[in-house]
Amino acid sequence: MLEYTRPSTTITLADGLREYYAKHDHLATGRGMSDAARELFRCHDTAHVVFGCSTELPDEGVVKMWSFFGTTAGFSLLSGYRLPESKEIYETLSWGSMISTAVRMLRLVPVTIWRCYQMVERWPWSEFDQYLDVPLAEIRREYGIQVVA
Repeated sequence: MLEYTRPSTTITLADGLREYYAKHDHLATGRGMSDAARELFRCHDTAHVVFGCSTELPDEGVVKMWSFFGTTAGFSLLSGYRLPESKEIYETLSWGSMISTAVRMLRLVPVTIWRCYQMVERWPWSEFDQYLDVPLAEIRREYGIQVVA
């Protein structure tokens, strides 16, 4: 289990992002990406860390729910998920993995949405630099984030 996914971890957001990128070095790093895609993935990757989500397909669905309902971006993110760089990712998914993920999401979606509505305030989607040196447990306490396991 990655440290940033532990609900009460004391590592900072910056440390969590380092762990995330070290573990997922296959992720796009911005080479050849549009500015819009680079910004989307910067914020999306940070949401993975703040909300304690892995990059397994069900957690990708969970981080999208957190992003729509638990961040200041809300449904404006839909335009980002229509970017060519996002579509390239979707094209790599198999039907089997999408179906098994959809079944798992039947439980995860309502739990995640409920936890979003229990938050004290929405996580700042793109304006989070002031939190880079703050422990994740403190961020989660401040915003009322309960990691969905």
